[in-house]
Amino acid sequence: MNSTATISYNIAVIRGGKINTNQSLEDGKDILRSLTAIGYVPLDILVDFDGSWTMKGMPTDAHYVFTIIDSVVDTTQEMNAPYRELAKKMGIPLLLSHDDYITLDREDMYRLFRQHGLPTPKTLTVRSNTEIPKETFRTIWNTFHTPLIVRPLKKDKKYESVLIRKYSDLEKVLAEYHDNNLDVHIFTYKPTRTLSIAVLPNFRGKKLYTPLAVETFSQGSSLPRKEHSMRAMLKVGEKENGSIQKAVELAYHALGINGHACMDMIPYKDGYMVVNVDLQPSLSKDGRFAQSLATTGVDLGQYVHSRVSTGV
Repeated sequence: MNSTATISYNIAVIRGGKINTNQSLEDGKDILRSLTAIGYVPLDILVDFDGSWTMKGMPTDAHYVFTIIDSVVDTTQEMNAPYRELAKKMGIPLLLSHDDYITLDREDMYRLFRQHGLPTPKTLTVRSNTEIPKETFRTIWNTFHTPLIVRPLKKDKKYESVLIRKYSDLEKVLAEYHDNNLDVHIFTYKPTRTLSIAVLPNFRGKKLYTPLAVETFSQGSSLPRKEHSMRAMLKVGEKENGSIQKAVELAYHALGINGHACMDMIPYKDGYMVVNVDLQPSLSKDGRFAQSLATTGVDLGQYVHSRVSTGV
């Protein structure tokens, strides 16, 4: 779809809030631009840290907004926000939001994968509510091959994954996480290809549609980051593409979700291992989800339009 004609369907984009605020603002801005480009006149709703709403520079509230629009794209990531329940009561679809959002931490996700016979890395969890004796550091160092990935057990915008190569760094990082009441997830890092793929339920006539994956090219031996270059895997053979799709479907059903997601995976034996599932992926046009989605020939605005058109 590529039209400059105005679409009468009214849609609001909610952005801001107090969780990952900058990401929400940028994601919402990209969606607003994309929707405008195909003929929508979306309402830009800004949510302040205190929960107050602003529309066109004027104060407003959720009830009023929901009386003048037909659906919502909410980028705030505030899963328990009261206005989400109000939207459901008023029959306003929350596009790109999970009705069944699960709050599994990273080890819970791996546990479910193992229960379903899916491969996972060998991991160790260090809880913040327990003291960490000095011998624990040495046990970790002797148990896992270096370099190590140390990351919060639950995704945390402030604390990203850290690559550890020296024993002194392990002590320092674990102590910092512990002092900040963060549970820690640890496993061995093996430099390899890292692929990401958007997972789209009920799209183009399929219950679960998978576009082409994108590969992130990290700099040197560093961990893949969002600022690193990405490239769509346009020349994927039928066998490899089948392995990717199989890994996605098995992981998706093992977690029991039914909304959109972004999955990261690495090569494993003759197939792929899913190492991360993001149910709240960045919706920025430069993010992994949007870049994988773009291989279908549509952008985020067009994807939102497809959800509106099919009523899902």
